[in-house]
Amino acid sequence: MTDLALPTGSDGPLIQPCRGRANSVMEAAADHSPLWWLRGSRMRTRRGLMDEWAAAAQFPPHFGGTWDALRDALSDLVEGGTFLVLEADQLLQDAPPKDGETLLTVLWDVREDLAPKPFHMIFQAEPDRYETLLEGLRAMGVG
Repeated sequence: MTDLALPTGSDGPLIQPCRGRANSVMEAAADHSPLWWLRGSRMRTRRGLMDEWAAAAQFPPHFGGTWDALRDALSDLVEGGTFLVLEADQLLQDAPPKDGETLLTVLWDVREDLAPKPFHMIFQAEPDRYETLLEGLRAMGVG
């Protein structure tokens, strides 16, 4: 069981928290295209976030691993799309708080760059970790 309502178009929230088991969320999102999934457990630091995103979205070999490079690579997505972050409660947990704020700024900039193509983030957390996810989102400035 999951509380996932898939976003459509360029409307809707940029970041949608989702409480549910990872496999259920992945099944619910399977027909949503284009869709990439990322593992929050691999993105506990900025370096881990860059590496995981580059691998999942197949960024070019010259991807520099900086915030500007992340924005550029994501803004080059031809169709836009949705990124499903599994275990999102672990996202940037071992990074300075400023990294979360910077990530949020990058994501908003990418959404603006891609408009009117869709760009959405679904942040999944297991039911017992959902409150941790919401606390982390509030810390990043997500209402």
